[in-house]
Amino acid sequence: MPETELSEAARGSPPDPAAATGRATSTRPTGAHRIASAEVTGFFDALPHGTVLMRLWARFGLLMGQQLARVVRDDHVFLIVMAAVVGTTSGIAAGALLAWIDYAFRLFPRPEESSALVRWAAVIGVPVLGGLAAGGLHFVLRRLIRQPLVQSIPAVIEAIARKQGAIGGRQAVIAGVGTGITIGSGGSCGHEGPSVAIGAAVGSVMARFFGLRMRWHLAMVGAGCAGGLAAAFNAPLAGVVFTVEIVFGGAIGGNIGTMSVFVPLIVAAVAGTFTSHAIRGEHLTFTTVQHGDAMLAEMGLFVALAVLAGVLGTLMGRAVIGMTKWFQALKAPVLLKPALGALGVGVLAAVVSNDVLGGGLPTINEALQGHLGWQLALALLGLKIVATALTVGSGGFGGVFTPSLYIGACLGTVVGALANFALGPAAESTAAYALVGMGAIFAATMQAPLTPIVMIFELTRDYQLILPLMLGCILAVFVARRMSPRSLFQEVLHQQGVVLGHEAEVEVMKRGHVADLMRPPPRTLSEGTGAAEVRRVALDEGRSPFVVDDTGAVVGFIDADLLAKRVLHGDVPADAAARDLMSDVQLALLYPTDTLAGAMLASARAAVEVLPVVDHEHRLVGVIRRGDLLAHYSDKVLGQQEEAVHMHTTGGAVHGHEVGLGKGTILDHIVVGRRWAGRTLADLALRSQTGATVVEWLRGDAPLALDPNAPLQHNDVLAIVGTREQILAARRMGPTHPGVPVTPPPMRP
Repeated sequence: MPETELSEAARGSPPDPAAATGRATSTRPTGAHRIASAEVTGFFDALPHGTVLMRLWARFGLLMGQQLARVVRDDHVFLIVMAAVVGTTSGIAAGALLAWIDYAFRLFPRPEESSALVRWAAVIGVPVLGGLAAGGLHFVLRRLIRQPLVQSIPAVIEAIARKQGAIGGRQAVIAGVGTGITIGSGGSCGHEGPSVAIGAAVGSVMARFFGLRMRWHLAMVGAGCAGGLAAAFNAPLAGVVFTVEIVFGGAIGGNIGTMSVFVPLIVAAVAGTFTSHAIRGEHLTFTTVQHGDAMLAEMGLFVALAVLAGVLGTLMGRAVIGMTKWFQALKAPVLLKPALGALGVGVLAAVVSNDVLGGGLPTINEALQGHLGWQLALALLGLKIVATALTVGSGGFGGVFTPSLYIGACLGTVVGALANFALGPAAESTAAYALVGMGAIFAATMQAPLTPIVMIFELTRDYQLILPLMLGCILAVFVARRMSPRSLFQEVLHQQGVVLGHEAEVEVMKRGHVADLMRPPPRTLSEGTGAAEVRRVALDEGRSPFVVDDTGAVVGFIDADLLAKRVLHGDVPADAAARDLMSDVQLALLYPTDTLAGAMLASARAAVEVLPVVDHEHRLVGVIRRGDLLAHYSDKVLGQQEEAVHMHTTGGAVHGHEVGLGKGTILDHIVVGRRWAGRTLADLALRSQTGATVVEWLRGDAPLALDPNAPLQHNDVLAIVGTREQILAARRMGPTHPGVPVTPPPMRP
């Protein structure tokens, strides 16, 4: 939201190094400084950089953002303009990536069919050469640039969920160069993942360059994703749906907020598609499918295709995850791992067919034309899964979108051949089954049905098969979710130990173990302990002791509260022993390796404060208290949720989102600049001048009383409630002086 007068005064405020680098520092900034750096809008000082040139470049970007905001003077229009800029730039980046991939195909030598020896040498040697180059890029990232690799969808999801969308430009450049090398040399992967990652990096870099407020930063990252995918595949609708369903859906559980996030995705996708048309011309990625009208009798075969796709899509994801874990555990230099994966791909191609090399668009088009034989399709079906797992798992640059479409086309070809055998010439063509198989495998791998439905339709412009396509995608996701609770991208993040915000409540308690919170064991009582000793321990010490047998195994416990009631009523015989006074409640025994989620469930069912932790002989090794479980849950889950709520409702947080209060009323925040510093709320008279009402006054992290005669200070934060027009009018108010009325500018519709 443009803050032309208020925020301009904040220049000169101490910068926040953590905000500049995207990494936490050892010293937490003060509340005022944290607020100032988190609310960067293009009107604050440039954050520090290493060189004078970089500082001048950052200042130039901030000034451009300021001037653009002053010209537009409307936050909706400003956001749309920025989304269009990000979408256009993402389209240019996607076009450059595709051009580089085409050049890389010509850069690497192709196998010669005239000589078997030369063919084997080229088919095996060229991918290995590309793998060595990819390993070199990994080395550059880790040792020289010292930044993590962001070239895939999971990395983008993690950046949105945990790093406020911070992605470096150098990471995108390395990802683009590596993608061209990997695909051009024959790696079994596609360019769609890097296209999205590069688009996300474009959005992140441009948001920082123009100094956008943090609440718009994620919107620009999403706009870059939508624009990059739309430009790469000439599919604007698919770009929007993909970003909402997979990227934002994976990062924040599908909660994309208001239209201030959704509209930029549409604008960026349209801008990216127009840019792609200008660079490459309007084109269809895949050839037109020749088919008739699907018969009702064939719906059973389409259902079978969807079920098989659900199984194969899950197996493909498991193969990629398994191969990734294997290469991570392999004791070999990072430089060599992509080359080892490429060696495996080259051997598969040399033994069977060159069709397993690269993304496989020619093979997909053959299947869509009905020219792919079912025997070859059946062989390529399994080999492509292995080749993709080798390429991606070993560290090759590329995504799994195109390979999943490849596998789906092969599966559809096989099922289509079966349909022709069973139903004769009246059956649909194998091309129709290949098309549905492409969408079904994609949906099963990503566990997202909407994106492939829209994408396949846009890639082929074929509406006649929309019903089998929808049925296949939905059923494939249904089957895949029965086989695995997480999609490929979610499983990748899970293996990396990344817990997304909407998964924290479950994962935090599942990943913790009883041993983490276990306390030392208290003194126990034997079964034959007399009533006097039991009363002393249970009543005088005020605890419920555990009772053990002759071998030391826990056999029960004595409820101190229940024992006290029995003593008052005279129901405890003098000769009673501990075994006679034990509670009738079935005691749950925990092991140190049990999860905290299981311990919390056992505590709730047993309705006791302390549970015993035992070894395999049921001997007491410790105890776990219900209070410790609740405290852990509160710290790890509720504390994060409270922080998230704080971030959405106060200005001193990372995101600074506005909050809709219903019927056009919103809650937003204004950072006080020097031109308002020293004035009072009475001097400003915001309510009488604009209609907006101040409901909270923060100084650092501390709320202040709303004293109308107390002076404001630089970097104070005012929480204001009103309509969007009223808050915009408050932001545009100029400097004030005591006793001088303020005339607000005319409000815009």
